[in-house]
Amino acid sequence: MKIKKRLVVGGVAVTVAALLFSGTFAWISGVQEATNRFVLEDYNVALHDTLDGTAVDNGGSHEVKWTPGVPMDKDIWISNDGSDDILVRVKLTETMKIRKGTETRLDVADAVHGSEEDAAIHEHVDWTFGEVKSYAEWKELTADEQRGAYWVLADDGYVYWMQPLTPSGDEDTAGAEGNTGLLVDAVTLKEDEEGAIEYTIDVEMDAIDAKLAGLTEEGATWTSDAAKELAAAATYDPIAEEIERIEEDLANPPSDDISFQSAYIAQKKNAIKEYQAAQAAATPEEKQQHLINAKWYDLFAESQIVGGEYVCGSNGGSNQYIMQVTSRTPGEGVVDEECTATLIMYEPGKRIDKLTTPPVYNHTSYKDNVYRRYEVTAVADGAFQNATAKNLDLVSWSKKPELLGAHTFDGLTATYVVIGPKSSQVSEEFLNAFKAGEYGVLANEVPEGNYIWWAK
Repeated sequence: MKIKKRLVVGGVAVTVAALLFSGTFAWISGVQEATNRFVLEDYNVALHDTLDGTAVDNGGSHEVKWTPGVPMDKDIWISNDGSDDILVRVKLTETMKIRKGTETRLDVADAVHGSEEDAAIHEHVDWTFGEVKSYAEWKELTADEQRGAYWVLADDGYVYWMQPLTPSGDEDTAGAEGNTGLLVDAVTLKEDEEGAIEYTIDVEMDAIDAKLAGLTEEGATWTSDAAKELAAAATYDPIAEEIERIEEDLANPPSDDISFQSAYIAQKKNAIKEYQAAQAAATPEEKQQHLINAKWYDLFAESQIVGGEYVCGSNGGSNQYIMQVTSRTPGEGVVDEECTATLIMYEPGKRIDKLTTPPVYNHTSYKDNVYRRYEVTAVADGAFQNATAKNLDLVSWSKKPELLGAHTFDGLTATYVVIGPKSSQVSEEFLNAFKAGEYGVLANEVPEGNYIWWAK
């Protein structure tokens, strides 16, 4: 058994070795563990290793019966016992030798897990992982999904935990606050294995201050391209980025007009409150609700800018929606300016009595006395997410199919779907496409009896 200590710029490195040896398939696991402490104990990281429910550390050992084909509980995880947020990564190295009589059937030393050399070992041994993704799987995720409570096995031989570890509240429980989830959960010797078997798993951990993650300049702690990419993704917080952007907006309002500033600032502050509530949300559903509210307040503030990029329109009732202007041209007659726009979202939390295609919106601003005409020529994906409509007027939408996309109605809750009168009813082909979700998937399933000829 050996212990390695390496000083890493801005972090710590720890190695744990676990030995499996047998001629009778008993598993003897010995571990030596060390933790390096840094300034004011800000960085204090523990690597946890248990075998069959028993912690194996500080040079101790634990022997259990290792039966071919039966998974043996082998837990590996990390806790942050310091005071600063950290990022962690782990390298797993395996050595395996199988002998029967005088014949050596396998002899692989110091193979990094996931490498070509390591593949020969895993013809004899299976691992049960915790939440672990391959690097290729991770690359396919969205920016939001690329940060979370899971591991990624990168192409540089390390496995990365994809979010910062806050100081731990419970160092003895994998997955608790401040702890990673399980990296390895069990190890199984495959069926029909026999002979004298020596098997070693060497676990090497690196930890760095989360503030140093993703550095690209000379002196970065984790130097491989994969390390920088994964570290940057793990620490990326889109909500914090949005809050920072809005705070900059508040520090530099786009107008000196007092009445404008009052409305603009109030809505921007509401947006910050909703983003902060999203950060503290207990469930994904609650988080999503606050994010939608934050987006509305943010864009509503932007709509206060006369002649700006965003405009708040109305369907003639109390329902408001936000449009993003795509073009402005001189108007004719009483219209001073003709504008085209994309419908971005409806005001969340308000029930829409009758959801039709957006009407042409005419508006004169008292600030510049310009009469503007806005026509919606596109609808953003998910524009009705979290909106509720008593009646979804499918008749009007069928007449403007150019406004519809594969995700237009995603997340909309509709009580009734209007499909007539008979003189201008929705075609069977269009109705079937709607029901099949070709224009977006509703948040609820509308009963057949709620497909009606006239709005109720």
